[in-house]
Amino acid sequence: MQMIVIFIIGIILMYMDMAFAGFSPMTVFGIEVYFVPKLLFMYILLLTIYAGPRISMLFAVLFGIMLDIYIGSLYGIHIFGFIAFVIFMQAAFRVFYRDFVAMAFVVLLNSFLFDLYQYAVYSVLDFISMPLFDYITLRAIPSVLISALFFVVLYVLAIQTAKVRKEFRRSN
Repeated sequence: MQMIVIFIIGIILMYMDMAFAGFSPMTVFGIEVYFVPKLLFMYILLLTIYAGPRISMLFAVLFGIMLDIYIGSLYGIHIFGFIAFVIFMQAAFRVFYRDFVAMAFVVLLNSFLFDLYQYAVYSVLDFISMPLFDYITLRAIPSVLISALFFVVLYVLAIQTAKVRKEFRRSN
């Protein structure tokens, strides 16, 4: 039951990520700014803590493959990034065990670093020609800010998913 709930929430979040990407870039004070939240990515990171690293890794692989196939520009960038950051999140939370502020900081920092990881890979392969400073100021930081707005909603979803897991185990 928990796997089905996580999968459905993941599909919805993936759709929401794509919907936000469709609205970008937005013109703010005459400058094109990209607001692309990483809702699915943040949800997978939160699952590492609340549903367990194995479940999170499974969905990191599954949704990483789905995103790589759907986007299709470079296969493997999402699956590798998701797996690497899930491992990092698991290691980070051995230190910051379930402190909300630390968790929010680590998840948003990982979101920022995932954006930089994508930029680095795409710029090395010459898929993107935007200078690093422009990328950080016009895409990475606005994306982290919009992700911060959605973080509380994702946090509640992750906790509810963990409760589904605990209730399912009690009933069996």
